[in-house]
Amino acid sequence: MSAASVSRSSLWSLLRMARPSRPLLGAAMGMTLLSVAGTLGFPVLTRRLVDTLAHGAPDIAGIALLACVMAGSAIASAVSGYLLSRVGHDMIASLRTLLVEKLLRLPVAAFDRESTGERVSRVLSDCQSISELATRQMVNLVSGVLVLTGSIVVLLYLDIRLTLTVLGCIVLAFGVAIPLAAMLEGLALSTQDRTAKLGGILTHVLSEIRLVKAFTAETRERERSRAEILDIRRLGIRVAKISAVLGPLISLSLTAAILVILVYGSSRVGSGSISIGTLTAFILYIFNVALPLVQLTTFLEEWQKAKGASTRIAVLLHEEEESTVGDDVEGIDGLLEFRNVSFGYPGREATVLHGIDLVFRPGTTTALVGASGNGKTTVLSLIERFYSPGFGAVLCDGRPIGDFALPAWRSRIGYVAQSAPIMPGTVRDNIVYGLDRACSDDEVWDAAAQAGAMEFIGQMPQGLDTVLSEQGGNLSGGQRQRIAIARMFLRNPDVLILDEATSSLDSETEHRVKTALESLMQGRTNIVVAHRLATVMHADRIYFLENGRISGAGNHEELLSTHAPYARLVARQFRRPEKESA
Repeated sequence: MSAASVSRSSLWSLLRMARPSRPLLGAAMGMTLLSVAGTLGFPVLTRRLVDTLAHGAPDIAGIALLACVMAGSAIASAVSGYLLSRVGHDMIASLRTLLVEKLLRLPVAAFDRESTGERVSRVLSDCQSISELATRQMVNLVSGVLVLTGSIVVLLYLDIRLTLTVLGCIVLAFGVAIPLAAMLEGLALSTQDRTAKLGGILTHVLSEIRLVKAFTAETRERERSRAEILDIRRLGIRVAKISAVLGPLISLSLTAAILVILVYGSSRVGSGSISIGTLTAFILYIFNVALPLVQLTTFLEEWQKAKGASTRIAVLLHEEEESTVGDDVEGIDGLLEFRNVSFGYPGREATVLHGIDLVFRPGTTTALVGASGNGKTTVLSLIERFYSPGFGAVLCDGRPIGDFALPAWRSRIGYVAQSAPIMPGTVRDNIVYGLDRACSDDEVWDAAAQAGAMEFIGQMPQGLDTVLSEQGGNLSGGQRQRIAIARMFLRNPDVLILDEATSSLDSETEHRVKTALESLMQGRTNIVVAHRLATVMHADRIYFLENGRISGAGNHEELLSTHAPYARLVARQFRRPEKESA
């Protein structure tokens, strides 16, 4: 769904979803009204006090009342500000929780369309804008309108001609200021978008900092980031130019209004038309008129920012989620089949798989072999249901795997990747990651022992409670792999996928990992992807993929004698004479 198609009511829908506390909002509004009453009453009380003092009569009660009104208004304003902050933080937490839950429900394909940083910006910056508008700015608008209306009514009551003269000065100034404020709104939206893009670049760069440094790509990434930073700077300078005019313009209007009051008002006082107290009240009320107009300008700016943020959030919330409904997977044997499956990634013209047929039998090991980019990882993604086939079907025991409930289906699959990713947390957290049950220390240690990880975990400072650095930087590749394998022993999957699980290891570590894998693979449907043929030579069946098609199938000996590309690959890796193809 495009941003243009999202309803204008998306902002209000999000506010309802955030569920702001009505009691707290009501209390904040009540405190705001008390503060407004004090603000409106202060000039009137001052007028009476000044007139009394002008006649030489002390007015201790008037001074005490004025002090009480000032103190009460200040206290009410402080309480209102605190309550609004409470509501705002609650709303931000609700919206961010909502968005995080939504992001976790999106299919993998959704993350191919937009960078991680831009989606993170939805959770952080955009939620902040909506909360600011819904709480502080909205209440400021209400209080500002009340103060402005009340002040004008009182001013008209005090002196109509002086009031119209003062309002003319202020309206003229704000007639110029409001278009400038509208320009600020557009610039604010552009700044948000550019900042989100910069966040996306930095998130990607910092998450792959080892790659950046290994390939001395710091200059490239610095220039990419610098381009976005300079764009944000350019927008910031434009904002600064407008603000540099806007601030003095409003101050000038207030100064002009006060001068008009002093000059014209003094002549009225001299003629006896108004009292000195009335003139003092006019000077005080001028701020009550100008401040709400400033608040209105600020509200319009925040309104535009919040509208843009709500549109982006609404687009995200309308994205299609993964379906979690379906049948249970209990009782399945684990016979996987690809029948005439074709597939191309969304948004790309090229077809990756072309009508392939595959069979993965329980209790056997099936290998996928072929050069990079020929569809091996895509096959695994279809089994995991990260994507759905464009044509054909993926079946389990003769039933489309889409018939099974997605969480239940994935819970029966174990995936050991080449990179063996590590999540933030302790060794224990990573071994039990994703399990829906509690595991005792004995179970975790037993899984570590079966994976050949017990020795190095035992040597760590806190054992299972040792905190691992981001992406497992304080572990070797073999140690990460063995933690991933230990996780599989606890998960106990029906289908085990090994995606280049030993390709990056040295020979000694590879032997340890292979020993652990052999134990893990017993009695399961095993699917192995590897470039190193020594890893797959003993597989029960090998499929050779070329350009998204199956060009050969059989065991090692059969392919060696009948499939020329496989024979060439064997000859290249083992440096043995190439056998003639049959």
